[in-house]
Amino acid sequence: MNLLQKFEGVTVTADARITETDRHFCLAHQAAYDNAKDSLQELLCFWEDAQNQQAELLAGTDTPPSFYIGSRGNISLSKEDILNQISSRHSLFIGQLVSFFNKTYHLSLSIAEIEHSLIPDKPDDRWTDDYEDRVKAYTEAMQTLSVRYTDVLDQIFLYTDGRELSDQALHELKEKCHRAAWNASNGQAKFTQKKCTLLLTGYACHYQDMYGGGRWELVLSTSDILRGIAHFETGDCSNIPLSIGNIIGSYNLSHNVYEFYDCQKALSLKLYKNNRVDIKFSTEEYAWQFVSEYLGDIC
Repeated sequence: MNLLQKFEGVTVTADARITETDRHFCLAHQAAYDNAKDSLQELLCFWEDAQNQQAELLAGTDTPPSFYIGSRGNISLSKEDILNQISSRHSLFIGQLVSFFNKTYHLSLSIAEIEHSLIPDKPDDRWTDDYEDRVKAYTEAMQTLSVRYTDVLDQIFLYTDGRELSDQALHELKEKCHRAAWNASNGQAKFTQKKCTLLLTGYACHYQDMYGGGRWELVLSTSDILRGIAHFETGDCSNIPLSIGNIIGSYNLSHNVYEFYDCQKALSLKLYKNNRVDIKFSTEEYAWQFVSEYLGDIC
């Protein structure tokens, strides 16, 4: 099997792991990304030709060649601008794809890490003897680089350790719940279960006295656990019950007790001034199941 056949095999495997909607998005951006290079190179030729003609016509007048085609800020364009855009489209392309998969599958893929894997690093040590040579090599590499959407997918699937994207979302959610429930420094649980109630005994909320009342705020770890409860309730990372979603998205809670009126497994949440949060389930079995599947029994 030659190199091209191997590459085609990888492409088919990667495409088989995304939906038709995903593939359509990737192909659309791939086409636009590729076309942008051709269009920008044509623009560069046109711009340089226009400047050369202006320079010839204005020769001997002490007038810059950009006087009629780029003065007064009406058109901000230069050879450097166009070449920089050709180079910057790589990160734009990767960012669009990774953001799409993050949003679609509720992932937390790092755009910067994937860019680092696919795009050459820009030289940063100006005081080395070979700095100018390295900059030249970097510039040439960025001008000739061609990122394929399958390259981005390969990096995404490396990150997921081979999991399907929908499975990765749940894996990340449970990892966040686990981190929220355990103290990483001493391995101690920051929760206890008492029959139907899950007690978050760490710093789970904050209360601030204010004129005419007070304001409650959930810490990030508690919001992560509530997202886990939402998935436990619906089985879908994108389907958060309204009663839970309203609490997660608020930084200014006016009450300390909230009923989960649109849930069956989780019933309510109660906040305390000593930073404790209680989450009550409809049965002791549901409470135990959530602790077992989302919080874990060891750190």
